[in-house]
Amino acid sequence: MVMSINFDEHKVDLNARCVCGCMEGDRIHDIYRFPNDYGASVVSAPKADKAARGTFRVYILHYDSPAPEHSYEIAKDTPITDDYAICNGHDEVLQLLRRVWDLPRADDGHGHCQCH
Repeated sequence: MVMSINFDEHKVDLNARCVCGCMEGDRIHDIYRFPNDYGASVVSAPKADKAARGTFRVYILHYDSPAPEHSYEIAKDTPITDDYAICNGHDEVLQLLRRVWDLPRADDGHGHCQCH
């Protein structure tokens, strides 16, 4: 049985300190933090870019400080991607978030996450 995850419960509001530089234009931007100290930055394509409508750019994040600071870097060494992933629609975003959720903790289980 596959566990259902409510990813909205793991959103953190860091848009003011976003390090991916993707907030130009009319976009939706959600940042997640999971118990394994990984997360994701999910950014919709700008509405003005008609060719990219419906797509999302997803950066995998690795957090290196506890809440509420939520300091993170873009993770470039995961089996998911070494840069970012493009998802064609919300269902693909949810599938990718599940893969990030399932990543093993990078520090053998001694992380900072306090978001249980």
